[in-house]
Amino acid sequence: MSFNLGMILSTLFVVAFILLGGDMFLLSSNYSNLDNASIAIGYYIAKSGRTDKDYLSQLEEKYSVTFENVSSSSPNPGDVVDFTIYRFYRPFVLTTNNIKLVAKRSTVVGYYG
Repeated sequence: MSFNLGMILSTLFVVAFILLGGDMFLLSSNYSNLDNASIAIGYYIAKSGRTDKDYLSQLEEKYSVTFENVSSSSPNPGDVVDFTIYRFYRPFVLTTNNIKLVAKRSTVVGYYG
């Protein structure tokens, strides 16, 4: 009888740890995808030299991110543009709320041009 009870309890703990490990893996994977998107967005901003609302909304739609902060609205070649993007992640067991993943980057306009 105690063996069965111990087996049931240990199974519950194993399932909880597997879900926690899956959450941590998916959180890391989503942050890595956001980091890759921020590098590509920095490249496009540096190459085009545009940070107007239309261009940023195109980048938001293409990469499924949201711009939180852009330092310059009309940069000149050689200016440094700082930008912050974010995306939400909904975890399984870590918390009941969404987790905001944020990436802050900077790029030099005209560097790739």
